[in-house]
Amino acid sequence: MNEKSPECPVVIRRELKAFLESGVSVVVGTRDADLVPEITRAWGLLVSKDRKSISLCVPFATTHKTFDNLAGNGQMAVCCSLPTSYKTVQMKGQCIGTADPSRADLAAVKRHRETFGRLNKRIGIPRKHSETFWQRELETSPGLVKIRFVPEQIFDQTPGPAAGSPL
Repeated sequence: MNEKSPECPVVIRRELKAFLESGVSVVVGTRDADLVPEITRAWGLLVSKDRKSISLCVPFATTHKTFDNLAGNGQMAVCCSLPTSYKTVQMKGQCIGTADPSRADLAAVKRHRETFGRLNKRIGIPRKHSETFWQRELETSPGLVKIRFVPEQIFDQTPGPAAGSPL
């Protein structure tokens, strides 16, 4: 996918950056021309230095429909939820490119998975169960693909009265 220019990027606050780069569960949502949704799990979310774009890694073998959708319209949503509190943030925006992950991206994936496992253990989910989220990816996918994303809207989706509020 070629690099695209974002329409209306937002600047991600430092507190939100810390949350996004922690051990949150990350799901990427896309849709096709008929509005049929597709989701995939993502790892190693990194906010850019200027805090206007995000990169994350998805398993190549299980995301063909996601890539087809991104090639068709570029629209995506990224939902991040902290397993210990259900604090949840949803970002909507545009994919601006894909690439092979760098060493820094792969290190972020490893850190993310380790933190995700520790957080789930704190709430009583054994490590072997939280690892099932990525074991299939490791067994079926020869590699990861980095997606670069520019959020145009950010919402609080934490369950409660503020759910759906813009951040």
